[in-house]
Amino acid sequence: MSGNSGGIMRSRRALVQAGAAAFAGAMLGMPTLSAAQSKPVKIRYATGGGIGPNEMETVIFLDWMQKNVLQQYGKAYVVDMTYTRGTPEAATLLAADQADMATLSFSVFATLMMKGAIPDGLAIVADNYQDAKPGYAANTFFVLDGSPIQKIEDLRGKRIGVNAYGSAVDLGLRVRLKKSGLDARKDVEIVEIAFPNIGPALREKRIDCGVLVIPFMIGETAKGGLRPLFNGGDAFGTYAPIFQVATRGFIKSQRAAVSAFLADYVRGLQWFYDPANRKQAIALTAGFTKSPPELLDSYFLTNKDYYRDRNACVDAALIQRPVDAMVEQGLIAKPLKITDYLDASLLPGTCAS
Repeated sequence: MSGNSGGIMRSRRALVQAGAAAFAGAMLGMPTLSAAQSKPVKIRYATGGGIGPNEMETVIFLDWMQKNVLQQYGKAYVVDMTYTRGTPEAATLLAADQADMATLSFSVFATLMMKGAIPDGLAIVADNYQDAKPGYAANTFFVLDGSPIQKIEDLRGKRIGVNAYGSAVDLGLRVRLKKSGLDARKDVEIVEIAFPNIGPALREKRIDCGVLVIPFMIGETAKGGLRPLFNGGDAFGTYAPIFQVATRGFIKSQRAAVSAFLADYVRGLQWFYDPANRKQAIALTAGFTKSPPELLDSYFLTNKDYYRDRNACVDAALIQRPVDAMVEQGLIAKPLKITDYLDASLLPGTCAS
């Protein structure tokens, strides 16, 4: 047989083998995948402006976690994470089809849904944390210890720092001001300052009051010289400031990848909360956030931290409450029923209805 004949035979053999594989797949009801289709799905994720432990997704998907804890990373999906200044920026990326999933605040989520800014809409798929749950931490507005500001009404004519207009803490501020008879547009000046810079701005007297969230709140209060004025619970009670969403179009086309992402998120969350892993969890988070390990160890994943559902289940009532407050304060035109947007079926466990 000539060399050319051997090549023909090899080609025929390859075709027969490929045909047999396709036939077997069809008989078994299994899809045949091309090389491109078998690659892990890229999930474009936009954070909400915080870092771990404020937003656990930022530490759960670190390289070490991908290699040692997460079981489906690199197989079913990979993450392309964009770090934003706040949830309004994350919303812009979703609306521009530059993100598939994101961390959003209740205020930005409600506004997006009212405006119909996402063609296929959004689904709330996972919890992030609960603010002002009794016995746990709360996002808090601080003034200097020697400030003459003693009550909310004393903020009239003052400058107040938040991370971004329209964020959860910004809306909490506006609702709390209105409850005390202050108009956020006329009676105070609200300025945007990135979370890490709010504490320094307060100490340098560039603002009179500013919001501190974990992890920045822990470091700043440890320095002393600050006094809490009010917190998010004073505006809404216990509530969910931020949570994870996915576009319904992405869920429809890549449901398995979204489920794999959330399964790994829950696996990672539970790994972080396991006392056996605490030393490594502190080291990972300290390296990423540039926080002293001993400072992290004093609060991270304890009752001095935010409360998180270990299965990432979302309590719709904790989002409904602040969204209803937005309606009452005239911040959105009509009510929004949060249960219509909740999809717990993508999580690996069962959540209470």
